[in-house]
Amino acid sequence: MDGLKTRTCGYCDAERSWNWNGQKMKDGSKVYMDENSHRWAGRRCPVCEKSRVAAAVRHDSFDREMIFQQLAEKGFTIKSKTHPVTVEKDGQPYQVGIRRARTVDGSILIESPADARDDIVALVFESVRLCTPEQIKGVNVFVPPTDTPRNMSQVPNVSVDARTGAESF
Repeated sequence: MDGLKTRTCGYCDAERSWNWNGQKMKDGSKVYMDENSHRWAGRRCPVCEKSRVAAAVRHDSFDREMIFQQLAEKGFTIKSKTHPVTVEKDGQPYQVGIRRARTVDGSILIESPADARDDIVALVFESVRLCTPEQIKGVNVFVPPTDTPRNMSQVPNVSVDARTGAESF
């Protein structure tokens, strides 16, 4: 196993560098790194692990339980509660992306764009709305500025209509 130079990530299915650096953990397990000296977390590559940690920090257990409750009410079976969240309905697996959203002057602002791999996007307001990526294509993506004050009068007003397909969830 030490001779392997690449490994397929169990989450994103990408072939990534996987080299043993000669170190061992206290429990005796070997420490594997990628070409950027980022550590593998079991089957999860460093990129997926970074994404998982960011999602865990960004969305607390209250938000996540609210999402899981709504998915269960819609008939989904929860397969994985960790990032990436996966659910199943009628034998069909779906990947759920979680995005924070808010409304400003009638416009919906989303913290970041939907991931191309997401089949369902859970928008976390005060409540949760489940959408397909197609349903939120016309919604503005909100990226907060880092050093300039926000001028909300420059945000365009976008209305969201009820599109067919949402009832399928």
